[in-house]
Amino acid sequence: MSLKKQQGLSLIELMISLLLSLIVIAAVIQVFLSSRQMYRVQTATAHIQENGRYAMHVLSDKLLNVGYQGCGSFQIADNEVNNTLNTPSNYLWNFSVPLQGAEATGPNLWTPSLDASITNPVAGSDVITLRTINQPEIRVTQHPGGTPPGSAAIMVPAGNLLQQFDIVMVTDCESAAIFQITSANPSTSGTLTHNTGFGSPGNATKALGKNYTGGWISRMLTTSFYVRNNADGIPALYMKQGSNNVEELVSGVESMQLEYGIDTDGDGSTDAYRSANAVANWSQVVSIKIDLVMVSEEDNLTVDGPQDYLLDGNTITPADRRLRSVFSKTITLRNRVP
Repeated sequence: MSLKKQQGLSLIELMISLLLSLIVIAAVIQVFLSSRQMYRVQTATAHIQENGRYAMHVLSDKLLNVGYQGCGSFQIADNEVNNTLNTPSNYLWNFSVPLQGAEATGPNLWTPSLDASITNPVAGSDVITLRTINQPEIRVTQHPGGTPPGSAAIMVPAGNLLQQFDIVMVTDCESAAIFQITSANPSTSGTLTHNTGFGSPGNATKALGKNYTGGWISRMLTTSFYVRNNADGIPALYMKQGSNNVEELVSGVESMQLEYGIDTDGDGSTDAYRSANAVANWSQVVSIKIDLVMVSEEDNLTVDGPQDYLLDGNTITPADRRLRSVFSKTITLRNRVP
Protein backbone atom coordinates (compact mmCIF):
# COMPACT_ATOMS: atom_id res chain seq x y z
CA MET A 1 0.00 0.00 0.00
CA SER A 2 1.44 3.35 -1.10
CA LEU A 3 1.19 6.42 1.06
CA LYS A 4 0.65 9.94 -0.39
CA LYS A 5 2.99 12.59 0.80
CA GLN A 6 1.42 15.48 2.73
CA GLN A 7 1.16 18.61 0.53
CA GLY A 8 0.82 22.30 1.50
CA LEU A 9 1.58 25.86 0.46
CA SER A 10 5.04 26.94 -0.18
CA LEU A 11 6.37 30.19 1.29
CA ILE A 12 6.22 31.84 -2.13
CA GLU A 13 2.60 30.83 -2.65
CA LEU A 14 1.72 32.16 0.82
CA MET A 15 3.38 35.50 0.11
CA ILE A 16 1.54 35.80 -3.23
CA SER A 17 -1.78 35.08 -1.49
CA LEU A 18 -1.08 37.72 1.15
CA LEU A 19 -0.14 40.24 -1.52
CA LEU A 20 -3.33 39.61 -3.48
CA SER A 21 -5.35 39.93 -0.27
CA LEU A 22 -3.69 43.24 0.57
CA ILE A 23 -4.44 44.55 -2.93
CA VAL A 24 -8.11 43.61 -2.56
CA ILE A 25 -8.30 45.18 0.92
CA ALA A 26 -6.58 48.35 -0.33
CA ALA A 27 -9.07 48.58 -3.19
CA VAL A 28 -12.00 48.18 -0.79
CA ILE A 29 -10.56 50.84 1.53
CA GLN A 30 -10.03 53.19 -1.42
CA VAL A 31 -13.62 52.73 -2.55
CA PHE A 32 -14.81 53.36 1.01
CA LEU A 33 -12.70 56.51 1.38
CA SER A 34 -13.78 57.82 -2.03
CA SER A 35 -17.42 57.18 -1.21
CA ARG A 36 -17.03 58.88 2.17
CA GLN A 37 -15.30 61.89 0.61
CA MET A 38 -17.98 62.12 -2.07
CA TYR A 39 -20.66 62.02 0.63
CA ARG A 40 -18.93 64.82 2.58
CA VAL A 41 -18.66 66.97 -0.55
CA GLN A 42 -22.28 66.36 -1.57
CA THR A 43 -23.54 67.09 1.95
CA ALA A 44 -21.49 70.29 2.20
CA THR A 45 -22.65 71.40 -1.25
CA ALA A 46 -26.29 70.82 -0.29
CA HIS A 47 -25.84 72.84 2.91
CA ILE A 48 -24.20 75.69 0.99
CA GLN A 49 -27.03 75.77 -1.55
CA GLU A 50 -29.74 75.66 1.11
CA ASN A 51 -28.14 78.29 3.35
CA GLY A 52 -27.30 80.55 0.41
CA ARG A 53 -30.86 80.53 -0.89
CA TYR A 54 -32.28 81.22 2.57
CA ALA A 55 -29.84 84.05 3.31
CA MET A 56 -30.66 85.72 -0.01
CA HIS A 57 -34.40 85.26 0.65
CA VAL A 58 -34.14 86.98 4.05
CA LEU A 59 -32.18 89.93 2.66
CA SER A 60 -34.45 90.29 -0.38
CA ASP A 61 -37.61 90.22 1.74
CA LYS A 62 -36.33 92.97 4.05
CA LEU A 63 -34.89 95.15 1.28
CA LEU A 64 -38.15 95.14 -0.65
CA ASN A 65 -39.74 97.03 2.27
CA VAL A 66 -37.20 99.88 2.27
CA GLY A 67 -39.07 103.20 2.20
CA TYR A 68 -42.42 101.69 3.10
CA GLN A 69 -44.51 104.08 5.21
CA GLY A 70 -47.91 102.46 4.99
CA CYS A 71 -50.52 104.36 3.00
CA GLY A 72 -48.20 107.35 2.72
CA SER A 73 -45.21 105.60 1.15
CA PHE A 74 -45.15 107.91 -1.90
CA GLN A 75 -47.00 110.93 -0.50
CA ILE A 76 -45.14 111.67 2.74
CA ALA A 77 -41.92 113.64 2.37
CA ASP A 78 -39.16 113.47 4.99
CA ASN A 79 -40.04 116.96 6.23
CA GLU A 80 -43.62 115.80 6.89
CA VAL A 81 -42.54 113.11 9.40
CA ASN A 82 -42.41 114.48 12.95
CA ASN A 83 -39.87 112.41 14.92
CA THR A 84 -40.63 113.28 18.56
CA LEU A 85 -38.00 110.96 20.05
CA ASN A 86 -35.05 112.20 22.01
CA THR A 87 -31.87 112.07 19.87
CA PRO A 88 -33.80 111.50 16.60
CA SER A 89 -30.52 111.56 14.67
CA ASN A 90 -29.14 108.62 16.68
CA TYR A 91 -28.28 105.61 14.49
CA LEU A 92 -31.11 103.47 15.91
CA TRP A 93 -33.78 106.18 15.66
CA ASN A 94 -32.80 108.11 12.52
CA PHE A 95 -35.83 107.02 10.49
CA SER A 96 -35.37 109.88 8.03
CA VAL A 97 -32.65 107.68 6.43
CA PRO A 98 -34.46 104.39 5.60
CA LEU A 99 -31.37 102.80 4.04
CA GLN A 100 -27.71 103.09 5.00
CA GLY A 101 -24.62 100.98 4.29
CA ALA A 102 -20.98 100.72 5.31
CA GLU A 103 -18.23 99.56 2.94
CA ALA A 104 -15.38 97.39 4.22
CA THR A 105 -12.41 99.53 3.19
CA GLY A 106 -9.57 97.90 5.10
CA PRO A 107 -8.63 95.53 7.93
CA ASN A 108 -11.37 96.09 10.52
CA LEU A 109 -12.23 99.39 8.85
CA TRP A 110 -15.59 100.48 7.41
CA THR A 111 -16.66 103.69 5.66
CA PRO A 112 -18.85 105.30 6.92
CA SER A 113 -17.70 104.11 10.35
CA LEU A 114 -19.90 101.56 12.11
CA ASP A 115 -22.26 102.35 14.95
CA ALA A 116 -21.47 100.79 18.34
CA SER A 117 -24.54 98.55 17.96
CA ILE A 118 -22.68 96.57 15.23
CA THR A 119 -20.45 94.25 17.28
CA ASN A 120 -17.65 91.90 16.14
CA PRO A 121 -18.20 92.14 12.36
CA VAL A 122 -15.98 90.03 10.12
CA ALA A 123 -13.29 92.13 8.44
CA GLY A 124 -13.78 92.67 4.71
CA SER A 125 -17.55 92.16 4.75
CA ASP A 126 -20.03 95.01 4.19
CA VAL A 127 -22.81 96.10 6.55
CA ILE A 128 -26.33 97.30 5.66
CA THR A 129 -28.98 98.95 7.84
CA LEU A 130 -32.70 99.34 7.09
CA ARG A 131 -35.19 101.50 8.96
CA THR A 132 -38.73 100.46 8.11
CA ILE A 133 -42.27 99.91 9.32
CA ASN A 134 -42.76 96.53 10.96
CA GLN A 135 -46.13 94.77 11.00
CA PRO A 136 -48.87 94.90 12.15
CA GLU A 137 -50.66 98.03 10.91
CA ILE A 138 -53.35 99.04 13.43
CA ARG A 139 -56.26 101.42 12.91
CA VAL A 140 -56.49 104.55 15.11
CA THR A 141 -60.03 104.67 16.51
CA GLN A 142 -59.70 107.90 18.50
CA HIS A 143 -57.19 110.68 18.94
CA PRO A 144 -58.81 113.81 20.36
CA GLY A 145 -55.69 115.87 19.74
CA GLY A 146 -55.24 117.81 22.96
CA THR A 147 -53.18 120.86 23.79
CA PRO A 148 -50.61 121.22 22.33
CA PRO A 149 -51.94 119.53 19.12
CA GLY A 150 -51.57 115.76 19.12
CA SER A 151 -50.56 115.45 22.78
CA ALA A 152 -53.56 113.32 23.82
CA ALA A 153 -53.41 109.52 24.07
CA ILE A 154 -54.14 107.54 20.89
CA MET A 155 -56.84 104.83 21.06
CA VAL A 156 -56.55 101.59 19.07
CA PRO A 157 -58.33 98.21 19.37
CA ALA A 158 -57.26 96.00 22.28
CA GLY A 159 -55.23 92.85 21.53
CA ASN A 160 -52.97 94.85 19.24
CA LEU A 161 -49.69 93.09 20.22
CA LEU A 162 -48.02 96.42 20.98
CA GLN A 163 -45.79 96.68 24.05
CA GLN A 164 -44.60 99.42 26.33
CA PHE A 165 -41.58 101.27 24.90
CA ASP A 166 -42.22 100.14 21.31
CA ILE A 167 -41.18 102.78 18.77
CA VAL A 168 -44.13 103.43 16.43
CA MET A 169 -45.22 105.63 13.55
CA VAL A 170 -48.73 107.04 13.23
CA THR A 171 -49.82 108.29 9.81
CA ASP A 172 -52.94 109.56 8.06
CA CYS A 173 -51.38 109.17 4.59
CA GLU A 174 -50.58 112.90 4.43
CA SER A 175 -48.19 113.32 7.36
CA ALA A 176 -46.73 111.13 10.11
CA ALA A 177 -45.28 111.21 13.61
CA ILE A 178 -42.85 108.87 15.36
CA PHE A 179 -43.00 108.34 19.12
CA GLN A 180 -42.35 105.81 21.90
CA ILE A 181 -45.30 104.16 23.64
CA THR A 182 -45.23 104.81 27.38
CA SER A 183 -48.48 103.00 28.36
CA ALA A 184 -47.91 100.11 30.77
CA ASN A 185 -50.28 97.69 28.99
CA PRO A 186 -51.06 99.03 25.50
CA SER A 187 -52.19 95.66 24.14
CA THR A 188 -54.75 95.17 26.93
CA SER A 189 -56.06 98.72 27.19
CA GLY A 190 -55.76 99.90 23.60
CA THR A 191 -54.48 103.22 24.97
CA LEU A 192 -51.19 104.55 23.57
CA THR A 193 -49.76 107.32 25.70
CA HIS A 194 -46.59 109.08 24.59
CA ASN A 195 -45.46 110.98 27.65
CA THR A 196 -42.00 112.39 28.22
CA GLY A 197 -39.57 111.13 30.85
CA PHE A 198 -40.09 107.40 30.20
CA GLY A 199 -38.16 104.76 28.27
CA SER A 200 -35.11 104.92 26.05
CA PRO A 201 -34.64 107.01 23.98
CA GLY A 202 -37.91 108.48 25.31
CA ASN A 203 -40.06 111.24 23.86
CA ALA A 204 -38.85 114.83 23.67
CA THR A 205 -42.46 116.07 23.52
CA LYS A 206 -46.00 114.74 23.76
CA ALA A 207 -47.11 116.89 20.83
CA LEU A 208 -47.52 114.86 17.62
CA GLY A 209 -48.66 117.95 15.72
CA LYS A 210 -52.23 116.97 14.76
CA ASN A 211 -55.21 114.66 15.29
CA TYR A 212 -54.61 111.22 13.76
CA THR A 213 -58.11 109.73 14.20
CA GLY A 214 -58.72 107.26 11.36
CA GLY A 215 -55.01 106.86 10.69
CA TRP A 216 -52.72 103.87 11.15
CA ILE A 217 -50.11 102.83 13.73
CA SER A 218 -47.14 100.56 12.97
CA ARG A 219 -43.92 99.63 14.76
CA MET A 220 -40.73 101.21 13.47
CA LEU A 221 -37.56 99.16 13.51
CA THR A 222 -33.90 99.66 12.67
CA THR A 223 -32.45 96.41 11.35
CA SER A 224 -28.78 95.80 10.51
CA PHE A 225 -27.37 92.80 8.65
CA TYR A 226 -23.71 91.86 8.81
CA VAL A 227 -21.33 88.89 9.01
CA ARG A 228 -19.67 87.77 12.24
CA ASN A 229 -18.36 84.48 13.62
CA ASN A 230 -20.71 82.33 15.68
CA ALA A 231 -19.87 80.41 18.87
CA ASP A 232 -18.32 77.60 16.77
CA GLY A 233 -16.06 79.99 14.88
CA ILE A 234 -18.11 79.67 11.67
CA PRO A 235 -18.91 82.92 9.83
CA ALA A 236 -22.63 83.59 9.71
CA LEU A 237 -25.16 86.23 8.69
CA TYR A 238 -26.40 88.11 11.76
CA MET A 239 -29.31 90.49 12.31
CA LYS A 240 -29.47 93.31 14.87
CA GLN A 241 -32.91 94.83 15.43
CA GLY A 242 -33.22 98.01 17.47
CA SER A 243 -31.81 97.55 20.95
CA ASN A 244 -32.47 93.77 20.91
CA ASN A 245 -29.65 91.24 21.14
CA VAL A 246 -27.94 90.32 17.88
CA GLU A 247 -29.38 87.17 16.28
CA GLU A 248 -27.72 84.55 14.08
CA LEU A 249 -29.74 83.91 10.91
CA VAL A 250 -27.69 81.68 8.60
CA SER A 251 -24.34 79.98 9.15
CA GLY A 252 -21.74 79.61 6.43
CA VAL A 253 -21.97 83.20 5.12
CA GLU A 254 -18.31 84.16 4.81
CA SER A 255 -18.71 87.56 3.18
CA MET A 256 -21.41 90.00 2.07
CA GLN A 257 -20.51 92.49 -0.66
CA LEU A 258 -22.96 95.24 -1.62
CA GLU A 259 -23.22 97.85 -4.37
CA TYR A 260 -25.92 100.50 -4.51
CA GLY A 261 -27.75 101.55 -7.67
CA ILE A 262 -28.01 105.35 -7.80
CA ASP A 263 -30.71 107.28 -9.69
CA THR A 264 -29.00 110.56 -10.54
CA ASP A 265 -31.65 112.03 -12.88
CA GLY A 266 -34.83 111.20 -10.94
CA ASP A 267 -36.39 108.87 -13.52
CA GLY A 268 -36.57 105.90 -11.11
CA SER A 269 -33.93 103.79 -12.89
CA THR A 270 -30.34 103.01 -11.91
CA ASP A 271 -27.70 105.19 -13.57
CA ALA A 272 -24.61 103.87 -11.74
CA TYR A 273 -23.59 101.38 -9.05
CA ARG A 274 -21.43 102.59 -6.20
CA SER A 275 -20.02 101.19 -2.98
CA ALA A 276 -21.37 102.58 0.31
CA ASN A 277 -18.40 104.89 0.85
CA ALA A 278 -19.18 106.58 -2.51
CA VAL A 279 -22.91 107.14 -1.91
CA ALA A 280 -23.49 110.85 -1.27
CA ASN A 281 -27.29 110.76 -1.00
CA TRP A 282 -28.96 107.58 0.28
CA SER A 283 -32.38 108.74 -0.92
CA GLN A 284 -31.11 108.26 -4.51
CA VAL A 285 -30.56 104.50 -4.05
CA VAL A 286 -33.14 102.57 -6.09
CA SER A 287 -31.50 99.13 -6.33
CA ILE A 288 -28.90 96.98 -4.55
CA LYS A 289 -26.53 94.32 -5.89
CA ILE A 290 -25.81 91.58 -3.34
CA ASP A 291 -22.97 89.04 -3.46
CA LEU A 292 -22.88 86.43 -0.71
CA VAL A 293 -19.84 84.16 -0.40
CA MET A 294 -21.02 80.90 1.15
CA VAL A 295 -18.48 78.54 2.71
CA SER A 296 -18.63 74.95 4.00
CA GLU A 297 -18.26 74.36 7.71
CA GLU A 298 -15.86 71.43 7.08
CA ASP A 299 -12.33 71.84 5.75
CA ASN A 300 -10.30 69.49 3.52
CA LEU A 301 -13.10 68.94 1.02
CA THR A 302 -11.24 69.94 -2.16
CA VAL A 303 -8.79 67.39 -3.55
CA ASP A 304 -6.38 69.48 -5.60
CA GLY A 305 -5.66 72.28 -3.16
CA PRO A 306 -7.70 75.45 -2.44
CA GLN A 307 -10.78 76.13 -4.57
CA ASP A 308 -10.63 79.44 -6.45
CA TYR A 309 -13.82 81.45 -6.86
CA LEU A 310 -14.83 84.57 -8.78
CA LEU A 311 -16.15 87.59 -6.87
CA ASP A 312 -16.96 90.91 -8.55
CA GLY A 313 -14.69 90.04 -11.47
CA ASN A 314 -11.74 89.08 -9.28
CA THR A 315 -10.36 85.56 -8.78
CA ILE A 316 -9.98 84.78 -5.07
CA THR A 317 -7.73 81.98 -3.79
CA PRO A 318 -8.52 81.06 -0.17
CA ALA A 319 -6.00 79.69 2.31
CA ASP A 320 -7.96 76.51 3.11
CA ARG A 321 -9.66 73.63 1.28
CA ARG A 322 -13.29 74.44 2.07
CA LEU A 323 -16.01 74.53 -0.57
CA ARG A 324 -17.30 77.96 -1.59
CA SER A 325 -20.06 79.33 -3.77
CA VAL A 326 -21.06 82.91 -4.63
CA PHE A 327 -24.76 83.85 -4.66
CA SER A 328 -25.62 87.05 -6.52
CA LYS A 329 -28.82 89.04 -6.89
CA THR A 330 -29.91 92.56 -7.85
CA ILE A 331 -32.96 93.92 -6.01
CA THR A 332 -35.03 96.91 -7.09
CA LEU A 333 -36.35 98.91 -4.14
CA ARG A 334 -40.00 99.01 -5.15
CA ASN A 335 -40.93 101.82 -2.75
CA ARG A 336 -38.25 104.02 -4.34
CA VAL A 337 -39.47 103.49 -7.91
CA PRO A 338 -42.53 105.51 -9.08
